Amino acid sequence: MADQCIQLNSGAEMPLLGLGTWQSPGEEVRQAIDAAFENGYKHIDCAYVYQNEKEIGQAFADTIDHVIQRKDLFVTSKLWITMMEPDRVKEGIEIALKNLRLEYLDLFLIHWPHSTVFQGHDNILPLDDQGVPIPGPSDYKTTWKAMEGLVDDGLVKAIGLSNFNTKQVDDILENCSIKPAVNQFETHPYMTCDRWIEHCRQQNIAVTAYCPLGSPNRQDATTADKPILLDDPMIQSIGKKYNKSPAQVCLRFNIQRQVTVIPKSTTSSRIAENSKVFDFTLSDEDMKAIGELNQNIRYYNIQTVVNGEGVPYFAKHAAYPFDDPNHH
Repeated sequence: MADQCIQLNSGAEMPLLGLGTWQSPGEEVRQAIDAAFENGYKHIDCAYVYQNEKEIGQAFADTIDHVIQRKDLFVTSKLWITMMEPDRVKEGIEIALKNLRLEYLDLFLIHWPHSTVFQGHDNILPLDDQGVPIPGPSDYKTTWKAMEGLVDDGLVKAIGLSNFNTKQVDDILENCSIKPAVNQFETHPYMTCDRWIEHCRQQNIAVTAYCPLGSPNRQDATTADKPILLDDPMIQSIGKKYNKSPAQVCLRFNIQRQVTVIPKSTTSSRIAENSKVFDFTLSDEDMKAIGELNQNIRYYNIQTVVNGEGVPYFAKHAAYPFDDPNHH
């Protein structure tokens, strides 16, 4: 349905609701995709680094042309940071296509603006002796040029970015033949990213939200300085008003901002619950109240220990996107 999709600058339509597959292992992810299709999902978000694309590919092989037609399915994957050298980009998508058992992707994203060295496909995060990722030689602008070639080769319908801040998006726009169709980053009521979203919107770049529920299952999401979004009294009160769960309220908040959401779950009941977000509309007053919950809380920030202190893995990288709050 048109009101459940957003049109990309490529002309394609991307469903506003998708299934996230991060931390969804083996048989669980196959069952999750079956449950998603049973509940009307047509958008599956994948990535090489999730290390489950072969299992997802088996699920696609079992369902495409039986449960769902390929033309009705929107599949996203992402180029991992070890594959950002221009001569490795095509190999990156070919691996995804082989694993997913597809002839083309609907969307292929550069997963992060920073690269690491390539030390073989089995080493997804090359680290130095201090436990810090080893920067690669690639510049995301040259990576983008190689991404454009994937469109020309018919391997992908649209290309985009993930975790690129506004300055990095502008860098791409100044050096591109094909504009990014999407920028995917974390956003939810506790981190509304209004300026970031507006910047993308002004450039006709759609936004996809990962962690749209505040990532309740991540270990660092329950620490004292990171309150649990779904326990927020305002979210719960608004949910009761509409007879909806806190998760449904959070998803609907982004959908009404025309932001695609990709909640991750391997639980059939939650996958079903998350799909029931198109049968109600939050009032302007409630949208405003939810937006005012913003605390700029970033749940996804994987850390390592350097000199006895926890720091984001990529904080030392020149292209780390979250250093300057003025650009996200």
